[in-house]
Amino acid sequence: MALDNLELVLKLEQKVDSLLDLCQTLTRELKQLREENRDLLKEREGVFSELDRILGKLDGIDGETP
Repeated sequence: MALDNLELVLKLEQKVDSLLDLCQTLTRELKQLREENRDLLKEREGVFSELDRILGKLDGIDGETP
């Protein structure tokens, strides 16, 4: 009976260790995804800025040739 309890405790400990490892992995992945998202947002802001600049140049053009 005591051996069964010990086996159960050891199995439980292994499962807890596996869950902790998974949690650490997911935490690292979350950090990486947040960094990538921040980089993508900066890139998007740059693209929008460039588009605004180009569209600003086109504002004065009415389609007629000079």
